[in-house]
Amino acid sequence: MEDISRVFPLDNSMGYMFNSIAREMNACLYRSFREEGFEITPQQWAVLNRLWEMEGVHQSKLAKKTTKNRHNMTMILKQLENKGLIEKRPDKHDKRLQRVYLTKEGKALKSKLIPLAIDALEKIFSGVSQKDLRIVKNIHKTIIENLDSY
Repeated sequence: MEDISRVFPLDNSMGYMFNSIAREMNACLYRSFREEGFEITPQQWAVLNRLWEMEGVHQSKLAKKTTKNRHNMTMILKQLENKGLIEKRPDKHDKRLQRVYLTKEGKALKSKLIPLAIDALEKIFSGVSQKDLRIVKNIHKTIIENLDSY
């Protein structure tokens, strides 16, 4: 068995492998959206997804749930606002906090983008068994737990 801690050459590094997969998946997803006329980046897609799950969430919680820092979240929300897909409103109890809501257009985008994402994922994971995907998900969960306690 290969030593997992060996990181040279770089192609043996788990971090490099995970990063390259994420980068390529993002590129495929963006291409799928763009080919159908939607200028939605993978970062914007992640934010929209979380809003479809939990609309009206505080901007800071949204950043945490999408693993974005405060600066990146601010930029992504500004882009989505400029596209007319979201709106920010002050929290009723704490005016310093912003809650994020989908507009009618943002809500309508769900039924258009999800089928494109599913199609892209089916192509990306073609030839990978459901069993292997469950194993990858379990590995991911364990690594995240390890990182959280690091």
